[in-house]
Amino acid sequence: MSTKPKSESTMTLLLAAVFIVYMYFLIRIIVFKGAPFSLQSLWEQAGRMLEHPDRIFKRQGNYVPFKEISQEIKHLSLSDPFSSLNLVGNLLAFIPFGVFVPMLLSQKVRLFQKVFMLSFALSLSFEVTQLVLYIGTFDVDDLILNTCGGVVGYVIYRMLVSSGLFTTISKRC
Repeated sequence: MSTKPKSESTMTLLLAAVFIVYMYFLIRIIVFKGAPFSLQSLWEQAGRMLEHPDRIFKRQGNYVPFKEISQEIKHLSLSDPFSSLNLVGNLLAFIPFGVFVPMLLSQKVRLFQKVFMLSFALSLSFEVTQLVLYIGTFDVDDLILNTCGGVVGYVIYRMLVSSGLFTTISKRC
């Protein structure tokens, strides 16, 4: 029998549901760029890649760390808010991930290193999925920015817990 109070279990369930919705939208935005997709089309795309696996190695992509980031920083403009959409968007997209992870995992695994590694692993899985299914390009800078976004989210989480704003959550954590 569970020793958790009913309200705490309800909070955990609600938090998990919000996390699932967040993950759905994150996958839609990052992997599929917001375009409609179906399991049938993904299955067909995977089949095409299995028939011609050499296509993976012929794909264009960014494999040089900080190449795109430095170019985007050079072209930042206050008059054009969309000039930094990729740069800021990749960071912002993973901030909630860095907040959710410590809230959903048990005390033993709620460490900075775990958030870092999970952010990196999720971002890497997105980039590899795009590469293998030929639905985007692999960009090592996206991997860097997404991971940094997760870390920023974790820092925000720690600040909120330290300030007392997450009192019910911090009791669990």
